[in-house]
Amino acid sequence: MELKEQEQEHEHEVYGGEIPDEGEMDVDVDMSRADDDDSNSKDLEDMKKRLKEIEEEAGALRDMQAKVEREMGSVQE
Repeated sequence: MELKEQEQEHEHEVYGGEIPDEGEMDVDVDMSRADDDDSNSKDLEDMKKRLKEIEEEAGALRDMQAKVEREMGSVQE
């Protein structure tokens, strides 16, 4: 048992305090998880909106490129 006590004392010196029990740590994680879910949901919606904008821009660029290629083809003929 003395070895176990030495290990705990060493951990106390290294970490500067008691190592929290798993139950205490879970409470902190659960409390922050609700906030993260709201934030993640908003971020996801923002990313979906931006993706739609990018896809629309890409479509417009493809149309412009096709128009230029048609015009270049008619000039060369």
